[in-house]
Amino acid sequence: MDAVQISEMVDDAILAFALGNEIEARDLLNNVLSSAPSNLEALRAISEVSLSLNQVHEAESFCRQALQVDPKDLASLVSLARILVKKGDKDGAEEATSAARILGWKEELKDNESDSF
Repeated sequence: MDAVQISEMVDDAILAFALGNEIEARDLLNNVLSSAPSNLEALRAISEVSLSLNQVHEAESFCRQALQVDPKDLASLVSLARILVKKGDKDGAEEATSAARILGWKEELKDNESDSF
């Protein structure tokens, strides 16, 4: 599977998920991940799909894999916080939220610096 096919399958999965077809989305994303196990977009998406299917442990696992690919991925940090809240891990959720907040501030400062030039 080439990069274009992977991107199209992830897009199709996100559309299926948005239309309420979680199982179809999960299957498409599993196909992507079998060919490209470190695809950040697919890992993010399957984490959200898993959470929607109330598969909290799977959601956390995929989210943590996404963070291994990019430890500074704001979307994954926010997702991890939501997953940990659902799991009842208050301390972990607070830690992930703090990390996301700090990362968001850093990105905002960086954007403001580039806007001023």
